[in-house]
Amino acid sequence: MPADWFIPSSATAIVTVGFARGEIGHFGVPVAAEKGDIIGSATEPLAIGVRNVGSIAGIISLRIRDLDGATIWTGIITLAIDEYGYVYPKPSYPMPARDLRLRAEAYHDTIVDSYFDRTVVLVVEVTTKTTLKLEPASVEPGTTYHYKGKLTRVDTGAGLAAMSIIARRYEAGAWKEVGSGTTDANGDYDITVTAPGATGEFNCMAAFPGVVPFAASYAQANLGVGILPFQVIWVLAAASVGTALLILGYSR
Repeated sequence: MPADWFIPSSATAIVTVGFARGEIGHFGVPVAAEKGDIIGSATEPLAIGVRNVGSIAGIISLRIRDLDGATIWTGIITLAIDEYGYVYPKPSYPMPARDLRLRAEAYHDTIVDSYFDRTVVLVVEVTTKTTLKLEPASVEPGTTYHYKGKLTRVDTGAGLAAMSIIARRYEAGAWKEVGSGTTDANGDYDITVTAPGATGEFNCMAAFPGVVPFAASYAQANLGVGILPFQVIWVLAAASVGTALLILGYSR
């Protein structure tokens, strides 16, 4: 057998050319938020919609960046060629004291395939003031009285219209909701409430629960509940005969 003789043989291998590449078509974020609000919570995640426009099926890398800060989330999605899918990031990122500029990116290696920008607008909280006057401030058990007052914004003093006001009364060691109403065009409210059946002094509260961008506020006043004292309201004296007629009535 010749020294350079050999038996022919062969081997095969598959070389894959191309990669999965993401094209972002949707980036869902809150429209606005107050400072400290959580962006992308477990109950209100963000949303990224992406299509694989690459030449093979596979994994597409994703991330979300605060364009004025750091990367706040990274993740992946596996898609077939031309398949469109969604991921729902939960970065739990606190809203800063500025508009939040977010960018969702699809990338591979160090190359960004596509991106989608969104801005969460910072809502500046407006401080409010609630006033309260009870009319009357002293009543009999079980009768009605009124919570009256005004809701205004502190910065301008303007009344806030169409805002809910909750009437509460402190009874048996806890605050009890006893009525509700809505402010008129000038910010005024008038809520009719029934007094408790027991006598005594009760702490009452008118509370504005707050609604973006207006902050919550409240006011308190005391209500007296009991049998009202009699008061002489009219006296007719007949001096000539030495008699007098007294007419008595409840004071209010």
